[in-house]
Amino acid sequence: MAHDLTLDDIALRLQNLYRLPPMPAVALHILRVTRDPDSSAADLTRLIEQDPSLTAQVLRYARSALFGYPGQLDSVQEAITRVLGFDRVGHLAMGLAASKAFTIPDEGPLGLSAFWRHSLHCAYLAQAIAAAADTEETIKPDMAYLCGLLHNFGLLLVAHLYPAEFRVLNRLRTEEPELPLATLERRVFGESGCDEVLAVGHGAIGGVLAKLWQLPDEVVKVAGVHQGTGYRGEFAGYVAAVQLANEVLKARGIGDEFDERETTPAMVALGLDAAALERLAQAIDSASAELDTLASSLAA
Repeated sequence: MAHDLTLDDIALRLQNLYRLPPMPAVALHILRVTRDPDSSAADLTRLIEQDPSLTAQVLRYARSALFGYPGQLDSVQEAITRVLGFDRVGHLAMGLAASKAFTIPDEGPLGLSAFWRHSLHCAYLAQAIAAAADTEETIKPDMAYLCGLLHNFGLLLVAHLYPAEFRVLNRLRTEEPELPLATLERRVFGESGCDEVLAVGHGAIGGVLAKLWQLPDEVVKVAGVHQGTGYRGEFAGYVAAVQLANEVLKARGIGDEFDERETTPAMVALGLDAAALERLAQAIDSASAELDTLASSLAA
């Protein structure tokens, strides 16, 4: 049965049964640059500016009203040094470049437009949550941003491997919003004759893909366990930040989960109270229209 599979089992089955997409070369090079402590803004700029569409997307993000930069931005290097910083530009560019490995329909609550809307909102809010958190564990806002941005890449892989079944899943998400997505995934992939490994859910599959792509350990963990509850292991702060972000976004109709789940455990784990959560909710409400505009441009 799918629930008896370990992550190592899933990784082995995925590699043996499917031709998994490699990480695009640009994304791989950006990952290496962001991990190199000797890399400079100029190094990252040279990589990104090799791809005109990636350059345009980074500049569009930096020029958005989210950051309120009053001057003119004409290069990626200016976006790095004046507005976003090295890590955020690197993380955003890597996520954008990596997503090009997949083919996914645009329409529906799980389509590409909804994916980018969810990912950008989650990344923005997870970063704010990390900055506000009061925990013994160090939760770096820039890494929380990356975890929020990439935590759902398993959904892209599912769509890429099984487009027909993904269309069914996309339809069921609309028809039965009260059910957890994991329940719908088990129904579609556990009963459709597909390999049972897909029934474990996009989270576990995404965690395996993140590991195979050698993404940061924090991203691997968040992607792999974000669909569950009560996680207390390594990088639990990042998991809680992304899960809390998703709970806040549910009430705003953003994301792929709309079933009721209590926010208190994640709040407590992060040292936040109701007042802090309300401030965070107000922050995402203020940024939402601009994030929607950016998401539309990424999915185009």
